[in-house]
Amino acid sequence: MATKKTVQKAAKPKKMKLPEKFTANTMSGFIAEKHELSKKQAKEILEDVFDVIHGGVMKGERVPIGKLGKVFVRVRPATKSRMGRNPATGEEIKIAAKKATKVPKFTFAKTFKEEVTKAKVKKK
Repeated sequence: MATKKTVQKAAKPKKMKLPEKFTANTMSGFIAEKHELSKKQAKEILEDVFDVIHGGVMKGERVPIGKLGKVFVRVRPATKSRMGRNPATGEEIKIAAKKATKVPKFTFAKTFKEEVTKAKVKKK
């Protein structure tokens, strides 16, 4: 005689309205309510995600951020000193050389760029 196994279905997350403002606190509150967690747990999870992204970027990796795009470090090349002209007076000036610098960069995903064309724009 075969026994029946009881299969529990994973509870689907609730469909909820997004928060009015997007701050770390409101986002963690939204996640806490949606997944039935405490706000403290949700905030810790959110902070852990930010820490993982930060750590990956600091190691020189291109870190994907879901469907949004990728965060990475770009090296802006050094420039040589050169002569320029003051547009107001026409006087020639020497523009100093600049060292190579590292700057944070974010590249949006193609699908996100396409979705943004349908977005609402909040008037100030």
